Amino acid sequence: MRLRDFQRAEEYGVMHCPVRDICPVGMVCGAGSSDWMESGKLMPAVIDFDRGDLLWTDHRFEHHVFVVREGVLSCMAHHDADSEAPFTLYGAGIGVGLADLYVPRDRTSTYHLHAIVPGKICSLPSKVLKRKLEALTGDTQQRILAVSLYNQSTGALLQSIIASRPLLGQRIGMLLTCLQALAARGAVQLKALCITHDEIASLVLSDRASVTRALHQMEEDGLVELGYRSVTVREPLYVRYAEWIETCNAFSSPAD
Repeated sequence: MRLRDFQRAEEYGVMHCPVRDICPVGMVCGAGSSDWMESGKLMPAVIDFDRGDLLWTDHRFEHHVFVVREGVLSCMAHHDADSEAPFTLYGAGIGVGLADLYVPRDRTSTYHLHAIVPGKICSLPSKVLKRKLEALTGDTQQRILAVSLYNQSTGALLQSIIASRPLLGQRIGMLLTCLQALAARGAVQLKALCITHDEIASLVLSDRASVTRALHQMEEDGLVELGYRSVTVREPLYVRYAEWIETCNAFSSPAD
């Protein structure tokens, strides 16, 4: 394939990105001169990730900003060198690392992303993105940054609401329906979640044995169906948490 043909294919993929309308940097992604290799045109690298993969915005030599294109990830905050805790849940169209463009570099390595539902993520070089943002006129830059921070706060709120429920069955039910709602942002309709009891325990701040007992009780109640390293959500669980599912979609975009 000739270089220009490859370039056109890449540009077409960016301009027809399925989450461009809800992406926090959608209005600057792919914008600029047609000669993007020479002009510093903002072109993302699209990375496939699988369940259980770990991603860092703070790479060895350069910081990157991520935008989730498909799938679900949990942001794990580092307490210290030996411990971590779930802080935020992310679905398609959520940006990670935008605020890091304006804070000291040593503070950007205090978290990483843990993939729960497989998907794709766009990796954007921070220097080029920062130049594009600072070249915007009016309040466009502020709106992009504000929406990004709002969505990160919304994801953190979802995680904190789940963790705050007194009954473990409630926490698990809310987590499962939340993961499905976040996956649906990237047009992925899931009934069976490929997730282990250990992963659920980490996200609801419990232990594996207690989660297993709670899941078996939920199966007896007709709320879920358990499989090998998977949980299938049944209709009664959707009915029980209908309002909560609406809350899980309370994200924003710069176009709002």
